[in-house]
Amino acid sequence: MSAELSGLPFESALPVRSFFAWPGKRNYEGSWWSSTVGAHVGCESLLERDFLMLADHDTDVIGIVSQPFAVLWPHGTEAARGHVPDFFVRLRDGGGRVVDVRHPDRLSSAERQFEMTARMCQAVGWDYEVFSGMAEPRAANLRWLSGYRQDRFAPSAASLLAIREAFRAGASMATGVRCAARQLKTDPSVVQANVLHLAYRGLLDVDLGRPLSLESPIASSQGYLAYVLVEEAS
Repeated sequence: MSAELSGLPFESALPVRSFFAWPGKRNYEGSWWSSTVGAHVGCESLLERDFLMLADHDTDVIGIVSQPFAVLWPHGTEAARGHVPDFFVRLRDGGGRVVDVRHPDRLSSAERQFEMTARMCQAVGWDYEVFSGMAEPRAANLRWLSGYRQDRFAPSAASLLAIREAFRAGASMATGVRCAARQLKTDPSVVQANVLHLAYRGLLDVDLGRPLSLESPIASSQGYLAYVLVEEAS
């Protein structure tokens, strides 16, 4: 296995196989609009959709593609067939991560495949992950925030600065939204949508381990100022 594979732009590849659907098929198929890549990424189950939602939220991820390549094991490999990993993600530090998604009830039956894929990734220099779901309330919180991931909810440069100032020292969502809306002389509902967009993009720190509400504490993340400067420059 050549380590030169690690430099290939798999995050820009087309899926190696098509997603087939037919009437009565038991699993969900569709596509997720990713705010990270600005395009749709295919998925073959609601669990895969949840992984895409989580990866889209992860600020360390800069590229996502489904069904990125096929792995053909050497002829005669015991108890192994060819394998198409579910996702490949490109990380901000230039590294890569291969991801397989399995329901918790099916993890044990795929242990051999996971082990072989992990060894392959180690040889290439990639991370490897098996995703089997998120705990609540994190999953419910992300589903709510993900509804604000589209660019139409992104704040203007002036709103970015006002929101940063409102949450600089930390504040409840309600308090910070009121403060920024008062400074901007605009409708608080618009500012709240901006705040939820920034929280999903990881630019505002919020505890997803607790149910989100207007009383949830929020603070500007370390990357917020850099994001503001980029937006102002553009």
